[in-house]
Amino acid sequence: MSLVTHGGPSSPASDAIKYLRDLIAFPTVSSSSNVAITDHVATVLRQLGFAVTKSTYRDRAGVEKANLVAIRRPTGQVTDNTVSPDAGPDQSLAGGLAYFCHTDVVPAQNWIGPTDLSGSGRPDADPFHAVESEGRIYGRGACDMKGSLAAMLAAACRVSHESQRRPIWIVCTADEEVGFDGAKYLADHCTAFAELVRYDPVSIIGEPTELQVVHAHKGIRGIKLQATGKAGHSATDFGRNANESMVPVLQTLLEICQRTRRETTLLDDRFEPPVLSWNFGVSDHARAINITPDRSDAWVSFRPMPNIDGQQLIDEVTEVATQHGVSAEVIDGCAPMWTSPETAAVKMMETLSGSQARTVSYATDGGVWNQLNQRIVIGPGSIAQAHTVDEWITIEQLELGVRLYERSLQQWAC
Repeated sequence: MSLVTHGGPSSPASDAIKYLRDLIAFPTVSSSSNVAITDHVATVLRQLGFAVTKSTYRDRAGVEKANLVAIRRPTGQVTDNTVSPDAGPDQSLAGGLAYFCHTDVVPAQNWIGPTDLSGSGRPDADPFHAVESEGRIYGRGACDMKGSLAAMLAAACRVSHESQRRPIWIVCTADEEVGFDGAKYLADHCTAFAELVRYDPVSIIGEPTELQVVHAHKGIRGIKLQATGKAGHSATDFGRNANESMVPVLQTLLEICQRTRRETTLLDDRFEPPVLSWNFGVSDHARAINITPDRSDAWVSFRPMPNIDGQQLIDEVTEVATQHGVSAEVIDGCAPMWTSPETAAVKMMETLSGSQARTVSYATDGGVWNQLNQRIVIGPGSIAQAHTVDEWITIEQLELGVRLYERSLQQWAC
């Protein structure tokens, strides 16, 4: 497929498409390393005058992962391409704009891609090869959220360094799709990120919202439960059924689920749905009806809201689990994100985007960074296309994203 320039080699769409093609080519499924794509983005940003700090760690499986914090200070303040760990904010330049994204993507085993290429009806089998078809760019991560990063890179190209009066940050994290581990590591270990927090800039989390302003979202937490027994022939009394310990806990999970749908103290009408979305499942791994199950696993996930953290519900579950000898491990994903819709930053973004601020029920890295007071989720693409077997983003959304991000940079950094 040839590259459509849509107005010339320097048009917003063509710049974003070029960046997006390069980004999609990196197979950054969360189970794999994202170091190569991080190094690629660092190179691009250095060419645009940013100083870059890379923060690496190893995930639970020992795979090396990388986060990136890049800053472009106003002209005259850039000394080299390394952010000084001791650099503190110049209060006369406080503010600026920060953009946040993640570089990992969900798996793509069932990928089909576009099915109408050359009239053949055959799918493009490579999820990491960007394909342009009928005004869309297909590829794993095209929508969630490499398209957003491509749009911001193209926007940064269009804002001259000489015009800057405030700092610009671009932050890329790992492992957003599997527990926000990259964002958590960044918040706990990176001095360049700590400097960003001290500036407290307007902070755009570029997840796909069809360029509609999102000022708040739910968080996510969970519990892993495990009961153990002893395998044996079901016709004998040699075994001990692990489900006998788990069933009372499951009854508690069901009762809590029903309460979360009716108790007003557990509802927040600012979200749709207004509930904690208490969800649970169970498996005893049984392969035959004449074997006593020696293990039973259950899980819970739910979505806290700004004034409802659900801790009392976790306490109820863990207490019942302890009574019945079931182990319980609490999994803290991320907190809810809340920026008042009345803040100046949200109001201005409404003006820049032509949309009205709203809430959503999914979670983002923004739920990790509660030290930042001006967080807004807004990016090109639709959540409806995220994680699909033919993930895509429209070229129109890419171009609109570049233009919105450029206006945002002009508003808060120039």
